[in-house]
Amino acid sequence: MNLRTNNPLNSERAVHYKLYKSGKLWLVAGVTFCSFVGSAIINDQIAHADTVTVAKTATTVTRTTVSADSKTSNDSTQADTVSTTANKVAKTTSNIAHQPNSATNSLNTSQAATATSSTTTKAASSILSQADSETANSNTSQAVTATSSATTEAVSSAANQTGQKVSSSNNKSHEAKAHTTSAASGSISQVSNTAVKSAASTENTNKATSVASSAVNRPATTTKKADINLITVTASTPETDVWTIGDTTRPRVDVVDVASYQSAMTQSDYNKLKAAGVKTVIIKTTEGTGYTNPVALAQAKMANAAGLNVDFYHYATFNTADTAQMEATNMANFLVKNNVSKKVLLFADMEDAKTYTVNATANLNTFWSVLNALGYTNHGVYTSNTYLYRDAVIKTVGQSRVWRAQYPYTPSANNLWNTDDGAWQFSSTALLPSGSDYTGYIDVSICYNGLTEDSAGTNTFSTPNEFVNQYHWEGNKLYFYGSNGQPITGFRHYGNNKLEYYGSDHAQYRNRYLTAANNQLYYFGSNGDAITGLRHYGNNKLEYYGTDHIQYRNRFATVGNNKLYYFGSNGDAISKSQADNQIASSTAATPNTKPSTQVRLMATSSAAMKIKPITYKIQSKQMTRNQYQWQGNNLYYYGNDGQPITGLRHYSNNKLEYYGTDHVQYRNSYANVGNIRYYFGSNGDAVSTNRPQTEADIIGSMRVAQKAQQIVTVVQDGESTATLKLWQKQGDTWRNILISSSRIGNGGIGNSHEGSSTTPKGVYHLSFAFGKGATAQTAGMSYRQIKPTSYWIEDQNDRQYNTWQDRSWANNKNEHLIDYTKAAPHNQYELAVVMDNQGQNNGSGFFIHVKNQWPTEGCVSISLSDMRTLVSHLGTKAYVVDVQNQAQLKNY
Repeated sequence: MNLRTNNPLNSERAVHYKLYKSGKLWLVAGVTFCSFVGSAIINDQIAHADTVTVAKTATTVTRTTVSADSKTSNDSTQADTVSTTANKVAKTTSNIAHQPNSATNSLNTSQAATATSSTTTKAASSILSQADSETANSNTSQAVTATSSATTEAVSSAANQTGQKVSSSNNKSHEAKAHTTSAASGSISQVSNTAVKSAASTENTNKATSVASSAVNRPATTTKKADINLITVTASTPETDVWTIGDTTRPRVDVVDVASYQSAMTQSDYNKLKAAGVKTVIIKTTEGTGYTNPVALAQAKMANAAGLNVDFYHYATFNTADTAQMEATNMANFLVKNNVSKKVLLFADMEDAKTYTVNATANLNTFWSVLNALGYTNHGVYTSNTYLYRDAVIKTVGQSRVWRAQYPYTPSANNLWNTDDGAWQFSSTALLPSGSDYTGYIDVSICYNGLTEDSAGTNTFSTPNEFVNQYHWEGNKLYFYGSNGQPITGFRHYGNNKLEYYGSDHAQYRNRYLTAANNQLYYFGSNGDAITGLRHYGNNKLEYYGTDHIQYRNRFATVGNNKLYYFGSNGDAISKSQADNQIASSTAATPNTKPSTQVRLMATSSAAMKIKPITYKIQSKQMTRNQYQWQGNNLYYYGNDGQPITGLRHYSNNKLEYYGTDHVQYRNSYANVGNIRYYFGSNGDAVSTNRPQTEADIIGSMRVAQKAQQIVTVVQDGESTATLKLWQKQGDTWRNILISSSRIGNGGIGNSHEGSSTTPKGVYHLSFAFGKGATAQTAGMSYRQIKPTSYWIEDQNDRQYNTWQDRSWANNKNEHLIDYTKAAPHNQYELAVVMDNQGQNNGSGFFIHVKNQWPTEGCVSISLSDMRTLVSHLGTKAYVVDVQNQAQLKNY
């Protein structure tokens, strides 16, 4: 985890030292008392993934008087300077984190350091740790007392406190561009633009360090000289502790953590981590209230593809309950939008000084509560010993769920720290295994108790439970979600020898071929099922699929009433002459076989290249004449010449039927013959020469009737009123179940848009029901109960526009659904159904719901009792058709 700010304006320059971890404690023997007392023992600390060069030898603090006429320090020109106009003095505390067995454990003292001046007349103010400062706090446990009646400087150093963090540490952070200062020569002489911040305290310190200086109270740009006494820190040449994952002398690497700084990592890199024994990748998702890691999703998918478990973390900056709630919402938006599994482990990264408050526990619990409300209850805390409210935030999850950062100079497999925690992050300067594409540093951790693996494994992304073992439409594509909640690919066998296929994009095949293994060809019809039997297509072409759904090629097939076909190498039924040759070959091979069937073949006219079905007599059997013949679900009529007819056929007592160019009888369909339009009912007979006789015939003739089981028609009959009817398919007919007087949009039914108060004209899938109650009776349609966190997103700038979302907060452009579950007349959503108009750019939040005395904003409303009747009959194949008049129904 790279604990840095992600300021989108300039994240690379944000110098944000997050957690200063305790390292080794080195002693400088000999304390000299002359004009000042003490010497400093500097414990070099590595900022998490920020500072990668450390000094491994002792440094000495001395006093240096410098001139203040320099306007800037030569140490930094960007994020490294602190204005000298600040008349501030450090007054901070830090926890001691000694390396085990360190000799410095014997140097505990409670001596306070006080520096006074007879010329000082003002009280000192405390210096806050600044994000742009190159110089980090000196953590000291013994102060140096320097008394003088003539000087104005104060020196504070430590005898036992670890962690002096100075700019001589060469910061090679991806994000914080800290500069080195005279590290080679071993001295740092900062002038007015660089503030040396020191903190002199330990657990045994009983006095505060008070430093006062009246000589530093001038702007950095002044040219007036003033002698200022500063601290000079001398250090040996820095040494970098860099090592490669797989080094067995180091602690075991169970976990790596990444952020946008590791965006260059490839799939190959994650594969190498898996091969090296890494089990988990923890990925930064968000920071503050507005930042989202732009590569988090890609990083998680690559990690999963490599077989790695994925956890996520949020970099916290909140210091109130309100901001904690907003930051949790920021993280939750990422989780919900990407269907992150509820099992995934989520860390709160608690290190930023902005989060320092006595309410740290309550604020973090508020953060957790927002995630809990959405089902994300698997939590952990990332922190370090130097975080001021460490114990307060650990309290929210318990020590076993803590991921602690603390860096020794040379991590060793034989010297493990923080073993009572869940995990220990012990280095930020590890390199990926040899041959990796990414060559930068990466943070690494060891997990002690399985905490980081207590997650979703490689199933980081899941699907809502309502789609487990169910179909789900998205636009005009149909998906099937299996028992694991994931959309399937490949063949799916179901029902009574039914077969369907889902492509690599998980969408169901419809009206298309599929060439599978061994060059086997399938065809999937308009309902998604692989067909069997005869299929007419193109210009009177015919093909055949067996009971295994595979197309016949270079073989005979006996179909229906002992009719024999032969299908050539391209799958089409071949011509008569070709059939004769095939039959001759067949009978020559078996001379005792006497065919006694008719062969239904394709006769080709060489002049027009038109193909039509014929009945060909092989032996003594007569052609099929003046008879009906079913082939699958299609009905044919063979005329006096034995050929299947096309066009109108009059028969019996003024009855009329029609056969299309494919020779199939029309049923529940229109046909235009000359200037006359006919409609043919469910039995194939024409019911009228102009229009269907019944309204049920109109419903059956609609295109949507081919895929629907229930159709709701809404026909406008007033300025803002309409008649709603529910139709249920029963066999080949449609039966009316409900008629209800309804209210519609104030603008009637028409072309709608966001904010138009017009009910959208057209046909829409009724996707799910929702309401106030815990359950509702339906005929298979899914149902959701409204919660206080339920919103319909109607803000067009929101990525989840026109969808139901559960959020702790949403702006006033979005509809808070629970507000409409109160007593009448404000009970519109006591029960409702969604009209799914996704992707049609004609507004949002269109429902059929409970009505009151007013027009709607574009929805359709009916009485509560009728609403209950409606919902009780709706299944997964329900559609609504909104029209301005009855005649428009035929358009849908």
